[in-house]
Amino acid sequence: MYNWPGEAALAGVVNSNYPIMLRQESSVQAYVRLVRSAEALHMDVSRGLLVEGLTASQFSAMKVLQIHGKLSQRDIAKYILKSGGNITVLVDNLEQDGLVVRERDTTDRRIVYVSLTEKGEALFNRIYPSHLNRIREAMSPLTDAECDQLVELLQKVSMEQIEVACAPNNPISSGN
Repeated sequence: MYNWPGEAALAGVVNSNYPIMLRQESSVQAYVRLVRSAEALHMDVSRGLLVEGLTASQFSAMKVLQIHGKLSQRDIAKYILKSGGNITVLVDNLEQDGLVVRERDTTDRRIVYVSLTEKGEALFNRIYPSHLNRIREAMSPLTDAECDQLVELLQKVSMEQIEVACAPNNPISSGN
């Protein structure tokens, strides 16, 4: 009668006014598989960063700064898809560790620029190769052609801004 673990429990709590399709259509299944796979891969790859005392978001911010140089906190947030509040705490922690430095814009004091310190650059350059290797290992079940196909498929459902985070020639406009 039930086709997956937990289906019986869910069937017992579903409000009859809001029926849930227990057999989901392919788009919902694809979305759930995509999100769960991305989270599992991200967690696996990011474990190596924790050993260095960095969160994945901190590392992403450092990567964006390494690629693009000095950026406003607002632009960092756009590149790594974080809110303004989150980026403030993230930069606070990187600054406390001596990995980045903040600098106020001299003409518009509302804008705060962030750049890597020498210590931040050295740490990034030291750990980036092993981070890339963890990514390669995580994606190793796929051939190069399958990776290309995956990228093409994801481009159909992804926001354009997601693509620019690692591309040095695609700056995000801060709107400032």
